[in-house]
Amino acid sequence: MACTAWETYVEDRVQEAVQQRLGEGNDSFQNRFVLRHLQMTLKQFNNPNTEKTCKLFSDYLGVDVSAGWQWNNYDSARVRLELDALIKKRGEAVHRSKAPNAAVPAAHLIRKDELEKAIRFLKSLVEATEAATKA
Repeated sequence: MACTAWETYVEDRVQEAVQQRLGEGNDSFQNRFVLRHLQMTLKQFNNPNTEKTCKLFSDYLGVDVSAGWQWNNYDSARVRLELDALIKKRGEAVHRSKAPNAAVPAAHLIRKDELEKAIRFLKSLVEATEAATKA
C-alpha cells in the first residue's frame, strides 16, 4: 500500500507541476497535446521504479529528481537501490499466487519492522522529491 501511495504521489505531483507550467486559461493546441500525452503516459505508469520515475519527471518537467534524492545516510545511488527493491517486493506481493495452506501458516512477505522502515523511507523520498522539483 505504501508503494501505491508513492505511485499516486508521483503521478499527482507531475500532473500538478505540468498544469502550473502550462498556466491557467491557455487552452492552446500545444497544451492540450501535452496534457493528452501525459494522461496516456500515466495510464502506463505502473511499478514506479527509479527508471520510470526519473523518466517521467525528466520528460515532462526537465528535472532530474534523483539528483536531489539525498538525506541522512542515503545518497542518490542508495535511494535508487532501495526504491527499486521496494517496488520489486511490491510486485512479488501483488503477483504471488500461492494458495493458502490451512495446516501451515505462510511466513509474511513483509514484516512489520520492514514496513515501518519502508514508510519512513518513502516519506523522506517524497520530501526530497518535493525539494528537487521546486529547485
